[in-house]
Amino acid sequence: MAGGLRSLEELQQEFTGPLHAFALRRLGDRRAAEEVVQDTLVRAWRHADRFDPARGSEAAWLFTIAGNLVIDRLRRRQARPVATGRPPDPDTTMPLVADDAEVDRILETWQLAEALATLSEEHRAAIVLCHHRGHSVAEAAGVLGVPEGTVKSRVYYGLRALRLRLEEQGVMG
Repeated sequence: MAGGLRSLEELQQEFTGPLHAFALRRLGDRRAAEEVVQDTLVRAWRHADRFDPARGSEAAWLFTIAGNLVIDRLRRRQARPVATGRPPDPDTTMPLVADDAEVDRILETWQLAEALATLSEEHRAAIVLCHHRGHSVAEAAGVLGVPEGTVKSRVYYGLRALRLRLEEQGVMG
């Protein structure tokens, strides 16, 4: 497919299950989750030329599309609740476990993890120790076995590279 995207069949085989699980957790409705998966794959196929592997993986792109579709469905559902006149089917419905902010946070976390994976091991380790695990520069230097100045430098240049990568992905402006 255009833009470096694999064939629709390959994407469908690899991502139908994870996309369905994502949409089902968010929507609580099996049929709606199936529709989100179908719509996600159709949009990916129709707009394959928009996929840029330099900006992120196929998975991140597909989950971004699915997340947007889920949010659209939830907003429509809140605007006009559907009354079916029958009790909910326990096999097709379950309580919502996430709100829009949580879905956004999950997608941003995924995009951040992908951007971190593009950094060198040295930069990534310094950033994870100092910013994720809360180590001081001195503690990180002890763990990594390098001078404190090296940790500071790795964190500084690693964060610059991370910011650039996130800007390229369109996560930050």
